[in-house]
Amino acid sequence: MIRYNDIAQAATVRTGLECSQADLDRVLAALMAGPTLWDATGLAGRPFHLVAEIAALLEEQGLLAAGNSGVIRLTRTGKQLCRARGLRPRRRYRCRPCGGRGISLNRLKQPLERFRQLAASRPDPVPEFDQAYVTPETTMARLVLMADRGDLEGKDLLVLGDDDLMGLAAALTGLPRRVTVLEIDPRLTNFMEKASRSEGISLEIITHDLAKPLPPGVASSFDAFFTDPPDAPGGMRLFLSRGIEALREAGTAGYFGLTVIESSLYRWRELQRYLVLDCHVVITDVIADFSTYVNWDYLGSTVKLDQEGLFRPPQEEWYRSALYRLELLPGSRSCLDGLDEKGLYVGRESLAWARDMEVAPMLEEPQSTRPMTLQEVENIRRGDG
Repeated sequence: MIRYNDIAQAATVRTGLECSQADLDRVLAALMAGPTLWDATGLAGRPFHLVAEIAALLEEQGLLAAGNSGVIRLTRTGKQLCRARGLRPRRRYRCRPCGGRGISLNRLKQPLERFRQLAASRPDPVPEFDQAYVTPETTMARLVLMADRGDLEGKDLLVLGDDDLMGLAAALTGLPRRVTVLEIDPRLTNFMEKASRSEGISLEIITHDLAKPLPPGVASSFDAFFTDPPDAPGGMRLFLSRGIEALREAGTAGYFGLTVIESSLYRWRELQRYLVLDCHVVITDVIADFSTYVNWDYLGSTVKLDQEGLFRPPQEEWYRSALYRLELLPGSRSCLDGLDEKGLYVGRESLAWARDMEVAPMLEEPQSTRPMTLQEVENIRRGDG
């Protein structure tokens, strides 16, 4: 039988992402639960590229099979391997009524229904700005959490980048005192302006590129901010730093999304260090899988899909992200030291990343983009490659 560590090592070499045997255990347990690669990605808690590469390796070795519908199953040999490791299918134990969020939407049912109607005609997401919007229920759940934490009602809210239409939804609730949106996409700003006028609600919308300094009157002027930043490290730091700069004083708060699907735990650690050590803020909440995203049409331009088999396009919503809350303390500050403005939207772990775009993996690898065989991986491990 194939050596377990060879699979982990091959996944690392092929993707440039670290894969320990414990990581492989997690992915295998998720694949056991299935029923598709997309579902398993959400269960595994590891970047999509790593989960997909492990699944492909298992398929190559006859340990996993995928039907035409995209449903995956372990072969007899694959099941033997899992039994030898003592693995069981990954299961969820979260609260079904609230989806693990710990909040209820009951008090905002009316604005949620109106928001759902308005959002139905929103512009389609485009890859140029790394857009992919969340479900209407997710948008309203974010606002409910902010209200529950005392950061929304009677407060001044800033939204940085808003393909989710958070600003419009917040204004519909009538809870914030002031809502301001900074958005670079003129399609979205025009849509929000028309919708706010038709609804007779107050919503300040500014077309702005966050790579440039904040517009006049925005810095140190808000009680809370929300952003769903790009998953590339530079983009995350840029959006969060701008948000922190906009908060007025200690005790104000910021909210942002971060996914494991495009950001490994190594990147989570780097971001947490940046927030705590460089920006001197405190992280008060991290709620896993809080946000659910609507499947976007351009996924096939960033991930190689097939009409059948392992990479059949997802039929159900699969992409989720955690929701963070941070709070300012005395001495907290924004920090853009050493920010590289190149690659603000796409990084090595992004869905849109391709091997030909970057040559700096964690391990050395051949120049060819052909998947490496396990023998080639073994040669590298031994120093013979």
